[in-house]
Amino acid sequence: MSHSVSVAFPSVALLAAVAVAVPLGACDRSGAAPAAAARAQGRVPVFTDVLDASGIAFRHHFIDSESGSGYQINPYDHGSGVCIADVDGDGKDDLFFLDFLGPAALYLNRGGMKFEDVTARAGLGIDRALKVGAAFGDYDGDGDPDLYVTTYRGGNHLFQNDGHGVFADVTAKAGVGFKGHSSSTTWFDADNDGDLDLFLCNIGKFTTDTVSQEADWFYRGVALPFEEVVKTPDARNAGEGCILWRNNGDGTFTDATKAAGVASASEWNGDAAVADIDLDGDLDLYVSDMFGPNHLFKNKGDGTFEDVTDAALKRTSWGGMGARFFDANGDEYPDLYVVDMHSDMWATTTEKPESHQHVKYNSPLGLAVPGGKAIASADETKAKTVLFGNTFFLNQGDGTFVEKSAEANLETWWPWGIAAGDFNDDGAEDLFVTAGMGFPYYYWPNQFLLNDGAGKFDDFTIGAKLNVPSKGVKIEGLEISGQKVHRSSRAAAVGDLDGDGDLDLVVNNFNHEPYLYRNDAAKGHALRLDVRDAHKGPAYGARVKVTAGGKTFSRQVVNAQGYLTQSSPVVHVGLGALESVDKVEVWRPGQKSPQVVEKPPLDRIVRIDPK
Repeated sequence: MSHSVSVAFPSVALLAAVAVAVPLGACDRSGAAPAAAARAQGRVPVFTDVLDASGIAFRHHFIDSESGSGYQINPYDHGSGVCIADVDGDGKDDLFFLDFLGPAALYLNRGGMKFEDVTARAGLGIDRALKVGAAFGDYDGDGDPDLYVTTYRGGNHLFQNDGHGVFADVTAKAGVGFKGHSSSTTWFDADNDGDLDLFLCNIGKFTTDTVSQEADWFYRGVALPFEEVVKTPDARNAGEGCILWRNNGDGTFTDATKAAGVASASEWNGDAAVADIDLDGDLDLYVSDMFGPNHLFKNKGDGTFEDVTDAALKRTSWGGMGARFFDANGDEYPDLYVVDMHSDMWATTTEKPESHQHVKYNSPLGLAVPGGKAIASADETKAKTVLFGNTFFLNQGDGTFVEKSAEANLETWWPWGIAAGDFNDDGAEDLFVTAGMGFPYYYWPNQFLLNDGAGKFDDFTIGAKLNVPSKGVKIEGLEISGQKVHRSSRAAAVGDLDGDGDLDLVVNNFNHEPYLYRNDAAKGHALRLDVRDAHKGPAYGARVKVTAGGKTFSRQVVNAQGYLTQSSPVVHVGLGALESVDKVEVWRPGQKSPQVVEKPPLDRIVRIDPK
């Protein structure tokens, strides 16, 4: 991909002028149409931002010369991630935030939504690097979570946990160093040998070799050539290439990208999602592409993969960011949700965003080009392999998926990341989608989408009190080009952070403080499972089936996926008024038959070790 062409968008001055033209009220979306409101009767949780009293002082910092007074469109506005893991083994989930210009931050959970900054003691500041994504995983099999961190040209890092939440940089020894433009990363057992392999997403080079004016340890960026890219939306724009490192079992890794058959993911790949899509015991892999067709890789069972995108999915999201597998309709097969932020980048006019938020257009420039129009079917798209908008792939159980984003109400506006969890304890996994752009764009809230259990989602952002940040829609004390700067979010993670039995949210935002949302939903019963592997670490990739009250619920022990985010590995299944569970079945990666646990207790964390 060339980087010499200037971006074909309005000037910053014009963007700033129209950025504030849409009033906040125009962005409020209750989603509570009569039918939706009836379905949601008594089941909409309410969230409270408790950041100020939590002890968390972290704040994300942008690069003013790239995303502020010197605004240009490139990944310097893509932001940084947030991860949840129990790093010190005390049974409480801790928080790890990443930042561009400031240090990363590790906060130990002290209970009751109180956290302590232990970054310096833990050795995880990583000061001189623009930190992007991360993932915890027990690569050395000693039972505690280690950590891989990605950066833009600052060198990636693997940190080994000593078991007490103190980390040592073992990147060189392990052989997983990479110095480029990295994005998301995730751990999974690709070859079913019992240890965790490491997958890394890299995008393309968008920086020069000139040191930035703001720090001497990163480089100035260039505007992305959208005017070239949008002309050929089916093209594969070469990036730096993803990497699959095979775990050798001795603390070192081997680059198996080509041997495993995943080298074709070599574009601007932003996120990776893992699940056993055909329930055969092997973990499959999806890789999103920021500017072109995505990839779905089916695991052959021996650690090698086949690209089945065309046969299984057909069209994918053109400007894909976050990708997340979860069972949306309760049939045990993991469905796939992919959010497309880049296909919404064209809208900089004073038109109300409500007219766009649930619409797909025939080109990545929407109504900004002659002939741009809304479409009613995929065949109207000016491309053969992609759609311009979110995609929601419903798993058919036969190796194929059907795209149902319109029917599921999952076409959203300016989305970045996906967090999934049963927030109201009704047994179905709901969605929280981070959104917004910041300067010079108008404010657009995150979306909270409740699942009706059959894979239809209703927008209850307002009902959950998630539409307006507690500190307002504008960042206090910041003006750029005479304009106030709107808040916007990038990554969100899910976990029961206060130990009260329901799922809370933590959100890492762009150039301002995070949100720490306590779930204040009416309490229902829930089954919470801590599924472990043979090394006593979380059994990432394990599939769980719960039978209760004549119903079945399926979950997966998830590592990082959803865009720069990692949620708690504790499996949470809401049961509502049900007061008992008949049995739990657990399939760990590579297993053809499940481990069965009869009548586990509710409303507490139940640990399941291998027999």
